[in-house]
Amino acid sequence: MRFEMLAAGVVIGMVTIASGQIAGKVTLLGEPPDIPELKGMQTIPQCAQMHKDPVYDDSVLVSDANEIANVIVFIDPGKDKTLPGPKKETLAVLDQKGCMYTPHVLAVQVGQPVLVKNSDPLMHNVHAVCIDNTPFNIAQVNVKEDKIAPFTAKERFKIQCDVHGWMKVVVQVFDHPYFATSDEKGKYTIDTRGLPDGTYTIKAWHEVFHESKPQQIEVKAGKAAGAVDFQYQSGKKKK
Repeated sequence: MRFEMLAAGVVIGMVTIASGQIAGKVTLLGEPPDIPELKGMQTIPQCAQMHKDPVYDDSVLVSDANEIANVIVFIDPGKDKTLPGPKKETLAVLDQKGCMYTPHVLAVQVGQPVLVKNSDPLMHNVHAVCIDNTPFNIAQVNVKEDKIAPFTAKERFKIQCDVHGWMKVVVQVFDHPYFATSDEKGKYTIDTRGLPDGTYTIKAWHEVFHESKPQQIEVKAGKAAGAVDFQYQSGKKKK
């Protein structure tokens, strides 16, 4: 996999989907540029020795097939509107492993249980820089895990490790369950069960690429009539 920092525009296409789901893929058009190595990692022997190869910034994760991970795809109900739906009961886990946060992007629902872990035999801290939710700063001196209070408001913010400045994660809190994050193959799947019939706006957001152009989808009897592929333009021409 390659980690790339890009400036981009967005082109939207349509794909087929499975029953009761919105599913698609996120890819990159163009040649992704190189990005610098995380030099700070080498200054901490305990961190450096946990990696055989150099570690790069993970703001954009692009596969050899130009598939993009860590893109949040979601239904946007519109300003001051809400969507009914089931509460996510699955435990959302944020880990600190190899002096990196995993995952780099964490999407959760208001009220969803969240666990923060330190899998490294050294000190990290989990510092949530948020406004609408209650900020916290948890020190985890060694291998440890802490269950935090569920988030109470929709918001996008960052969590950082104040001990190791390169460690950052983007957290997106939704007030509905209709969202997903693309995996290392660029694929995402949103479960539409519980979503009332109607026309909905679907968007995608990425830390570097930002928000896509909105698209409309039709949902009837829990089934979506279509789904969206997202293609970002790298801005770099092939040699």
